[in-house]
Amino acid sequence: MYIAEVKEKVEKILEQRNGIEIYFVLKKNESRIIKSVNIADELDRSDTTSEEMLNGFATVVATIFNSYNDSDEVLKLSSADERKNALYYYDLDELPEEMEMMKNVNLNSNELGVFNFTEDSLDEIVAFITVIGNAEHRIILYKQQYPISLLKRDKYMLTPVPHKNRLKKVESDILRVDFNFQFCLLDDIIYVSDIGKMEKICSFHTLITNEARKSIEKISSVDILENVEVLEDELDNVTFARKLTRIYKDSKVLGVVPNKIIVEFTKKHSYFQKNPIKSNGEKFVLDTKKSKEAFIKLMNDDFLKSELTNYEYESLAKNNTQIGS
Repeated sequence: MYIAEVKEKVEKILEQRNGIEIYFVLKKNESRIIKSVNIADELDRSDTTSEEMLNGFATVVATIFNSYNDSDEVLKLSSADERKNALYYYDLDELPEEMEMMKNVNLNSNELGVFNFTEDSLDEIVAFITVIGNAEHRIILYKQQYPISLLKRDKYMLTPVPHKNRLKKVESDILRVDFNFQFCLLDDIIYVSDIGKMEKICSFHTLITNEARKSIEKISSVDILENVEVLEDELDNVTFARKLTRIYKDSKVLGVVPNKIIVEFTKKHSYFQKNPIKSNGEKFVLDTKKSKEAFIKLMNDDFLKSELTNYEYESLAKNNTQIGS
């Protein structure tokens, strides 16, 4: 899938006649619940809150998606590499709670309670879930809410009273809304534009570690490592774990190329002159952090060779599209 296809879907939604729904994710004790928020007074035509929030979120959606190149591919999150300004789609087997909540809003919005000041509080808000669209076509946004966005009345804030030309104490808490989002749901696909923020927001480390262990099992099954258990030592590093996950999801090498040929390749490619991996002929022995990184690159086939110059390169980012496909 190319970004142009996703942008076209987003543009069609933003061009139609839209409404907006806001949901708060509240943290109560150790659990999280979702409640819908009343932001429109149907009897007060001067109340433009709903319209202004719709315009604010719609503008940031358009801005973010327009920042991508139409000809770029939408990448698998499990295959995330070093490139910047890339759009990813979530392809791991297990969804984090935050993404499950977005899907819950999409499917069961009529069953959710309503935010009520008699039982709920603004300082319980941990996230916004915003729905833009109509009954047929919609995009759902997830935005983390930080404590700094809640202005407490105990800070003694003043607001102007223009017609009296004076300042007056604010008698209630104020919730500041920033028009942004970290990931979104569109046509049942979750798109992620900032992996770093997504990792911090979601319980992602646990999920990616579980996926990475599937790669370790796959590596163990082909018997290419003398000491496969050393890969477990690196799972605390989420970047390493994500690279390891790519092997389980998308390796073009493991279980495809015979072990002996893989070992012989490391003796010939220039990258392994500076980043050697010990071997006993048919198996590798990973005894340093550097050798583990080199092994992951090897399994993910992160190497290129110029047909023009015969130069060999380490690839930090590459698509899977083959010439002639």
